Amino acid sequence: MTPPPDDHPAAERNSQNFVNGFARGLAVIEAFADAPDALSLAEVAARAGLDRAVTRRMLLTLVELGFVIQTNRRFRLAPRILRLGYAFLSQASFDGMLRPFLMELTQKLEESVSVSVLDGTETVIVCHVTATMRKAGLLMREGSRWPAYATASGRVLLSPLSDEDIRHRLGSGLRPLTRRTLTDPEAILRAIRTAEASGYALLDEELEDGLASASVPIFDRRGKLVASLNASSAKVRRSPHNLRTAVVPLLQQVSAEVGKLIPDGMLAG
Repeated sequence: MTPPPDDHPAAERNSQNFVNGFARGLAVIEAFADAPDALSLAEVAARAGLDRAVTRRMLLTLVELGFVIQTNRRFRLAPRILRLGYAFLSQASFDGMLRPFLMELTQKLEESVSVSVLDGTETVIVCHVTATMRKAGLLMREGSRWPAYATASGRVLLSPLSDEDIRHRLGSGLRPLTRRTLTDPEAILRAIRTAEASGYALLDEELEDGLASASVPIFDRRGKLVASLNASSAKVRRSPHNLRTAVVPLLQQVSAEVGKLIPDGMLAG
Protein backbone atom coordinates (compact mmCIF):
# COMPACT_ATOMS: atom_id res chain seq x y z
CA MET A 1 0.00 0.00 0.00
CA THR A 2 1.28 3.46 -0.88
CA PRO A 3 2.10 5.42 2.30
CA PRO A 4 0.03 8.55 2.87
CA PRO A 5 1.55 11.91 1.98
CA ASP A 6 3.33 13.86 4.68
CA ASP A 7 0.45 16.29 5.11
CA HIS A 8 -2.15 13.51 5.43
CA PRO A 9 -3.66 12.98 8.93
CA ALA A 10 -2.57 9.33 8.87
CA ALA A 11 1.08 10.15 8.25
CA GLU A 12 3.46 9.40 11.12
CA ARG A 13 4.93 12.42 12.85
CA ASN A 14 8.01 12.68 15.02
CA SER A 15 6.65 15.57 17.08
CA GLN A 16 6.38 14.71 20.77
CA ASN A 17 2.93 16.33 20.81
CA PHE A 18 1.56 14.46 17.81
CA VAL A 19 -0.97 11.67 18.59
CA ASN A 20 -0.87 9.17 15.76
CA GLY A 21 -3.95 7.26 16.90
CA PHE A 22 -6.07 10.41 16.88
CA ALA A 23 -4.73 11.35 13.45
CA ARG A 24 -5.63 7.92 12.10
CA GLY A 25 -9.16 8.28 13.43
CA LEU A 26 -9.51 11.58 11.60
CA ALA A 27 -8.15 9.96 8.45
CA VAL A 28 -10.84 7.27 8.69
CA ILE A 29 -13.54 9.95 9.02
CA GLU A 30 -12.12 11.85 6.04
CA ALA A 31 -12.17 8.65 4.00
CA PHE A 32 -15.94 8.98 3.66
CA ALA A 33 -15.68 12.32 1.83
CA ASP A 34 -17.38 12.13 -1.59
CA ALA A 35 -18.14 8.42 -1.09
CA PRO A 36 -21.11 7.51 -3.32
CA ASP A 37 -22.44 5.01 -0.79
CA ALA A 38 -21.52 3.02 2.32
CA LEU A 39 -17.93 1.73 2.23
CA SER A 40 -16.38 -1.64 2.98
CA LEU A 41 -13.48 -2.02 5.40
CA ALA A 42 -11.07 -2.44 2.48
CA GLU A 43 -12.38 0.70 0.78
CA VAL A 44 -12.04 2.79 3.95
CA ALA A 45 -8.51 1.45 4.52
CA ALA A 46 -7.48 2.31 0.97
CA ARG A 47 -8.97 5.79 1.14
CA ALA A 48 -7.39 6.49 4.54
CA GLY A 49 -4.00 5.06 3.62
CA LEU A 50 -4.05 2.68 6.59
CA ASP A 51 -3.80 -1.08 6.98
CA ARG A 52 -7.00 -3.06 7.56
CA ALA A 53 -6.33 -3.94 11.21
CA VAL A 54 -5.88 -0.30 12.22
CA THR A 55 -8.85 0.79 10.11
CA ARG A 56 -11.07 -1.87 11.65
CA ARG A 57 -10.24 -0.72 15.20
CA MET A 58 -10.88 2.91 14.27
CA LEU A 59 -14.20 2.09 12.58
CA LEU A 60 -15.49 -0.04 15.45
CA THR A 61 -14.54 2.70 17.91
CA LEU A 62 -16.44 5.25 15.82
CA VAL A 63 -19.41 2.86 15.62
CA GLU A 64 -19.42 2.49 19.42
CA LEU A 65 -19.28 6.27 19.82
CA GLY A 66 -22.17 6.72 17.39
CA PHE A 67 -20.22 8.57 14.71
CA VAL A 68 -20.34 5.72 12.17
CA ILE A 69 -23.15 3.30 11.28
CA GLN A 70 -22.36 -0.31 10.36
CA THR A 71 -24.80 -2.24 8.19
CA ASN A 72 -23.69 -5.79 7.52
CA ARG A 73 -20.06 -5.29 6.45
CA ARG A 74 -20.34 -1.74 5.21
CA PHE A 75 -19.90 1.57 6.99
CA ARG A 76 -21.22 5.12 6.64
CA LEU A 77 -21.09 8.30 8.70
CA ALA A 78 -23.90 8.98 11.17
CA PRO A 79 -25.51 12.41 11.69
CA ARG A 80 -23.75 12.55 15.08
CA ILE A 81 -20.58 13.41 13.14
CA LEU A 82 -22.08 16.88 12.74
CA ARG A 83 -21.32 17.48 16.42
CA LEU A 84 -17.67 17.74 15.42
CA GLY A 85 -18.33 20.46 12.92
CA TYR A 86 -21.05 22.87 14.09
CA ALA A 87 -18.58 25.71 14.60
CA PHE A 88 -17.33 25.25 11.06
CA LEU A 89 -20.78 24.73 9.55
CA SER A 90 -21.95 28.05 10.93
CA GLN A 91 -19.23 29.85 8.96
CA ALA A 92 -18.68 27.67 5.91
CA SER A 93 -20.42 26.76 2.69
CA PHE A 94 -23.08 24.48 4.21
CA ASP A 95 -24.58 27.25 6.30
CA GLY A 96 -23.98 29.74 3.51
CA MET A 97 -25.84 27.48 1.11
CA LEU A 98 -28.91 26.93 3.29
CA ARG A 99 -29.32 30.25 5.05
CA PRO A 100 -30.39 32.37 2.04
CA PHE A 101 -33.20 29.92 1.31
CA LEU A 102 -34.32 29.90 4.93
CA MET A 103 -34.13 33.67 5.25
CA GLU A 104 -36.30 34.18 2.16
CA LEU A 105 -38.76 31.55 3.39
CA THR A 106 -38.94 33.17 6.83
CA GLN A 107 -39.72 36.53 5.23
CA LYS A 108 -42.52 35.02 3.16
CA LEU A 109 -44.07 33.07 6.02
CA GLU A 110 -43.18 35.39 8.88
CA GLU A 111 -42.46 32.19 10.81
CA SER A 112 -39.27 30.53 12.05
CA VAL A 113 -37.86 27.80 9.81
CA SER A 114 -35.09 25.23 10.17
CA VAL A 115 -33.36 22.25 8.62
CA SER A 116 -32.95 19.14 10.78
CA VAL A 117 -31.31 15.73 10.58
CA LEU A 118 -31.87 12.52 12.54
CA ASP A 119 -29.40 11.40 15.20
CA GLY A 120 -30.57 8.14 16.72
CA THR A 121 -33.78 8.96 18.56
CA GLU A 122 -33.43 12.74 18.31
CA THR A 123 -33.67 15.42 15.67
CA VAL A 124 -30.85 17.96 15.46
CA ILE A 125 -31.23 21.42 13.93
CA VAL A 126 -28.34 22.14 11.56
CA CYS A 127 -29.57 25.51 10.26
CA HIS A 128 -32.20 27.84 11.71
CA VAL A 129 -33.65 31.28 11.00
CA THR A 130 -35.88 32.90 13.60
CA ALA A 131 -38.76 35.15 12.58
CA THR A 132 -37.94 38.42 14.31
CA MET A 133 -41.51 39.65 14.58
CA ARG A 134 -43.29 36.38 15.32
CA LYS A 135 -41.34 34.00 17.50
CA ALA A 136 -42.59 30.57 18.49
CA GLY A 137 -42.46 29.57 22.14
CA LEU A 138 -39.50 27.19 22.09
CA LEU A 139 -35.93 28.39 21.82
CA MET A 140 -34.58 26.89 18.62
CA ARG A 141 -31.10 27.28 17.20
CA GLU A 142 -28.35 25.29 15.50
CA GLY A 143 -27.59 22.25 17.61
CA SER A 144 -30.98 22.13 19.37
CA ARG A 145 -32.09 18.54 19.90
CA TRP A 146 -35.64 17.24 20.30
CA PRO A 147 -37.14 13.75 20.71
CA ALA A 148 -37.99 12.49 17.23
CA TYR A 149 -41.30 10.93 18.33
CA ALA A 150 -42.69 14.33 19.35
CA THR A 151 -41.64 16.47 16.38
CA ALA A 152 -42.92 16.87 12.83
CA SER A 153 -39.33 16.72 11.59
CA GLY A 154 -38.78 13.45 13.47
CA ARG A 155 -41.75 11.80 11.82
CA VAL A 156 -40.45 12.82 8.41
CA LEU A 157 -36.89 11.72 9.16
CA LEU A 158 -37.94 8.36 10.60
CA SER A 159 -40.13 7.51 7.59
CA PRO A 160 -37.45 5.80 5.42
CA LEU A 161 -36.76 3.27 8.19
CA SER A 162 -38.45 -0.11 8.48
CA ASP A 163 -41.28 -0.62 10.96
CA GLU A 164 -38.97 -2.83 13.02
CA ASP A 165 -36.23 -0.20 13.16
CA ILE A 166 -38.71 2.51 14.10
CA ARG A 167 -40.17 0.39 16.90
CA HIS A 168 -36.65 -0.34 18.14
CA ARG A 169 -35.75 3.35 18.20
CA LEU A 170 -38.98 4.39 19.87
CA GLY A 171 -38.80 1.76 22.58
CA SER A 172 -41.40 2.04 25.33
CA GLY A 173 -42.26 4.37 28.16
CA LEU A 174 -42.20 7.49 25.99
CA ARG A 175 -42.73 10.65 28.02
CA PRO A 176 -45.65 12.96 27.14
CA LEU A 177 -44.45 16.53 26.62
CA THR A 178 -48.00 17.91 26.51
CA ARG A 179 -51.45 16.42 26.98
CA ARG A 180 -51.58 15.82 23.20
CA THR A 181 -48.23 14.09 22.74
CA LEU A 182 -48.50 10.67 21.14
CA THR A 183 -46.64 8.15 23.30
CA ASP A 184 -47.99 4.84 22.00
CA PRO A 185 -45.32 3.44 19.61
CA GLU A 186 -47.92 1.98 17.24
CA ALA A 187 -49.81 5.28 17.04
CA ILE A 188 -46.53 7.10 16.34
CA LEU A 189 -45.64 4.53 13.69
CA ARG A 190 -49.00 5.14 11.99
CA ALA A 191 -48.35 8.90 12.08
CA ILE A 192 -44.92 8.34 10.52
CA ARG A 193 -46.42 6.26 7.72
CA THR A 194 -49.10 8.90 7.15
CA ALA A 195 -46.36 11.52 6.83
CA GLU A 196 -44.48 9.30 4.40
CA ALA A 197 -47.55 8.79 2.22
CA SER A 198 -48.60 12.45 2.19
CA GLY A 199 -45.10 13.93 1.81
CA TYR A 200 -45.31 16.08 4.95
CA ALA A 201 -45.93 15.88 8.68
CA LEU A 202 -48.07 18.15 10.85
CA LEU A 203 -47.84 18.39 14.62
CA ASP A 204 -50.55 19.97 16.76
CA GLU A 205 -49.41 20.89 20.28
CA GLU A 206 -47.46 17.67 20.84
CA LEU A 207 -44.09 19.30 21.49
CA GLU A 208 -45.36 22.39 23.32
CA ASP A 209 -48.79 23.73 24.20
CA GLY A 210 -49.96 26.26 21.63
CA LEU A 211 -47.32 25.29 19.07
CA ALA A 212 -48.09 23.83 15.64
CA SER A 213 -45.44 22.75 13.16
CA ALA A 214 -45.02 21.36 9.67
CA SER A 215 -42.14 19.45 8.12
CA VAL A 216 -41.29 18.15 4.66
CA PRO A 217 -38.45 15.87 3.52
CA ILE A 218 -35.33 17.09 1.76
CA PHE A 219 -34.06 14.59 -0.81
CA ASP A 220 -30.55 14.78 -2.21
CA ARG A 221 -29.75 14.51 -5.91
CA ARG A 222 -29.89 10.70 -5.70
CA GLY A 223 -33.39 10.79 -4.23
CA LYS A 224 -32.31 9.86 -0.70
CA LEU A 225 -34.08 11.51 2.22
CA VAL A 226 -31.27 13.29 4.06
CA ALA A 227 -32.91 16.07 6.10
CA SER A 228 -36.17 17.85 6.81
CA LEU A 229 -37.34 21.43 6.32
CA ASN A 230 -39.53 22.66 9.13
CA ALA A 231 -41.71 25.63 10.10
CA SER A 232 -43.25 26.33 13.50
CA SER A 233 -45.99 28.75 14.50
CA ALA A 234 -48.20 29.64 17.40
CA LYS A 235 -51.68 28.19 16.84
CA VAL A 236 -53.23 31.61 17.42
CA ARG A 237 -51.59 32.61 14.12
CA ARG A 238 -51.77 29.41 12.10
CA SER A 239 -53.99 26.39 12.53
CA PRO A 240 -52.84 22.95 11.34
CA HIS A 241 -55.17 23.44 8.37
CA ASN A 242 -53.44 26.71 7.47
CA LEU A 243 -50.03 25.06 7.83
CA ARG A 244 -51.13 22.31 5.45
CA THR A 245 -52.62 24.58 2.80
CA ALA A 246 -50.41 27.70 3.00
CA VAL A 247 -47.09 26.61 4.49
CA VAL A 248 -46.45 23.05 3.30
CA PRO A 249 -46.48 23.97 -0.44
CA LEU A 250 -43.81 26.64 0.18
CA LEU A 251 -41.74 24.22 2.26
CA GLN A 252 -41.92 21.64 -0.51
CA GLN A 253 -40.87 24.16 -3.13
CA VAL A 254 -37.83 25.26 -1.11
CA SER A 255 -36.88 21.71 -0.13
CA ALA A 256 -36.75 20.72 -3.80
CA GLU A 257 -34.43 23.64 -4.54
CA VAL A 258 -32.18 22.91 -1.56
CA GLY A 259 -31.99 19.20 -2.36
CA LYS A 260 -30.48 19.91 -5.76
CA LEU A 261 -27.58 21.74 -4.10
CA ILE A 262 -26.67 19.39 -1.25
CA PRO A 263 -23.44 17.53 -2.13
CA ASP A 264 -23.83 13.75 -2.07
CA GLY A 265 -23.01 12.39 1.36
CA MET A 266 -22.96 15.76 3.16
CA LEU A 267 -25.96 14.84 5.29
CA ALA A 268 -25.63 11.07 5.08
CA GLY A 269 -27.36 9.37 7.96
